[in-house]
Amino acid sequence: MEKCRIHVSAPNLLCICVDKADEGKIVGRMYDRYSKEPFVFGELSQLINRMESLFDRIGYPQASTMGRRFSEDKTMLVQNKEGVVQVLKTEDIMRQSGDKATFVVHVQYRQNATWQGNVMWAENQQSASFRSALELLKLIDSALDVREKEGDKVC
Repeated sequence: MEKCRIHVSAPNLLCICVDKADEGKIVGRMYDRYSKEPFVFGELSQLINRMESLFDRIGYPQASTMGRRFSEDKTMLVQNKEGVVQVLKTEDIMRQSGDKATFVVHVQYRQNATWQGNVMWAENQQSASFRSALELLKLIDSALDVREKEGDKVC
């Protein structure tokens, strides 16, 4: 991981606050510029779906391919950013923190039906690039493992 490097003025900047991490289950909150209240997630699939939905809603970053589904959903065909208003400032997002860990995420591209971007682990001021949503999840998980091991040493 590198020293802190993230594009804080990105329109899709996210803060993921992890409050609980037990046996692979991660629970927390996600903050974005377009919602006054955080999105509370109880599992990672909820978080990923919410992030993808946000990117579609604001039209950034634009997807290079249309996601496939078993059921046809005509509403997903149009990326519409009309009426989308930023309600939180960068400072409001960056001020948040999780009980276990905090991650600032900037997805730069949506290519090859996945995401590419940067994630910053706020507590350690380290950042890393990711080439897929799966790699993002693995980076978050590895940081939580480090925190857990550090916590074991303190006791």
